[in-house]
Amino acid sequence: MAQHIRVGRQHAPRRDGLVGNAALVAVVLLVGLPLAAISLRAVLPDGEWGLSAVTRMAESPRTWRLLGLTVAQAVASCVITLAIGVPVAWTLATFRFPGRAALLVAVTLPFVLPAVVVGSAIAALVGPSGLVDIRGTWIAVLGAHLCFNLAVVVRTMKVAISSVPVELDQSARLLGVGRFGVARRVVLPAVTPALLASAVVVFMYCLTSFGVLLVLGGGRVSTLEVEIWSRATRQFDISGAAVLAVLQFIAVVAALAVHGRVARSARGSRTSGRDRDRRPSGNLEWAAVAAAIAAIGAVSVLPLTALAMRSVQIGPTWTLENWRNLGSAIEGTALAVSPARAMWLSVCGAALAAFMAVLVGVPAARSVAHKPGGASDRILLLPLGVSATTIGLGLLLAAGRPPVDLRGAWWMVPVVQAVVALPLVVRVVGPALRSIPRSYMDAASIMGRSSRQRWWSVEFPIARPAVMAGAGLALVACLGEFGATVFIARTDRPTVPIMVERLLGRPGASGYGQAMALSCVLVLMCAGVLAVVDGLGRRRSHHWSWL
Repeated sequence: MAQHIRVGRQHAPRRDGLVGNAALVAVVLLVGLPLAAISLRAVLPDGEWGLSAVTRMAESPRTWRLLGLTVAQAVASCVITLAIGVPVAWTLATFRFPGRAALLVAVTLPFVLPAVVVGSAIAALVGPSGLVDIRGTWIAVLGAHLCFNLAVVVRTMKVAISSVPVELDQSARLLGVGRFGVARRVVLPAVTPALLASAVVVFMYCLTSFGVLLVLGGGRVSTLEVEIWSRATRQFDISGAAVLAVLQFIAVVAALAVHGRVARSARGSRTSGRDRDRRPSGNLEWAAVAAAIAAIGAVSVLPLTALAMRSVQIGPTWTLENWRNLGSAIEGTALAVSPARAMWLSVCGAALAAFMAVLVGVPAARSVAHKPGGASDRILLLPLGVSATTIGLGLLLAAGRPPVDLRGAWWMVPVVQAVVALPLVVRVVGPALRSIPRSYMDAASIMGRSSRQRWWSVEFPIARPAVMAGAGLALVACLGEFGATVFIARTDRPTVPIMVERLLGRPGASGYGQAMALSCVLVLMCAGVLAVVDGLGRRRSHHWSWL
């Protein structure tokens, strides 16, 4: 028996460490290589060491104007999202009413959809055939960011508000504080750390927003992310794009540092209490419920409804021509690829990318499951903090240098998508592994089970729903990935999001309508994957505990 104990507790962890360390090394290489390539190009613009590119970009007023606009729009988007999301979260956490679960699904759907689809949905509302044509303005961009990020605030704050002990409310009520006074003076101070954490996450997403700007910007509004893409693919100023990518990475690292501090504070401040939700009573509380329903309907449901409606319209005429002639708007051009081929490439590439993300992410999550917040955990967050555009540009530079040129390799697209999806797998699987009682692992060790046997007989059966959910969310993320894929994908092998962007770039109503129809196809593809994930018998809310 003693020998069995030594085998289980000494040699097995060593094997666990080897697998986990290999996964961490893979993450460092996949993220560090693009960053190193970009940094090298910034200081080697002409093949010789120098700071000419850095100096040129630093002396350009446009660089600092774009930096200011990028930060300003991220702050504005964050403030708007908090202003709407916090009251909605408080209502959903406080009141129990019919349809509450459906509202949570509705507010979450835009977040899991590709940014290009969200941009197209907003364009259906504020484009040429929408309620008002304000494409190419910051108002449209801020609206899209609100639609995309509202789920982050609502879900995070709902959990935080629900965890505040009901006893605090009751004590305040005994002192004569009204119900809304309790929310302002008791609940809000208790959830402030979670509020700050969700604010930093929204700010970071908006700071690196790309697909939304590309669809709604119309060439008239731009950020650092769009400028990086434009310089690399349109102006062929790779060195200038590299300098901007490094500048943006510094801003993202600063945001991640703030997020780490406030996230630790939020975790430390959580408490638990009895269920605090109750049925609304009185006109004022029912009015709060109605306002929450109206807000989610306007922000999350209306744009997707408009997207579906615009897909069956050409001008004022209702027709299915957009669906029947899908892709015809780019026929005869160098960008012409059949939508069916784009869908096939998207599904196959996303499936391979999700498999790679799970293959690396699960061992990595297992290695850091009981060491959250450590150096290894922060390494696994790198792909979440580094913008997809930076990763795509970096891999393009790294893969296109002699003696090996991999820019035309088909497998580069799944690789870059796997890098982007990796944090999703880690953040979903990690909490499930941490929830396994230590006594289970000790019992398996006493029985002489090896590391592999413990995984298949103890850990995997418990964590299997989380692994499958992480794989599903990774698949959805890969299906809609655009920011990195646009740098790597060959012209004759586009994914569906790239096809949507091409159709939106075509003049005339047919290109716009077909872009709306193809966006609806992408929505159905993502919804199908999420339906499979939800069918695993695990509550949907658990999939989002990492937010």
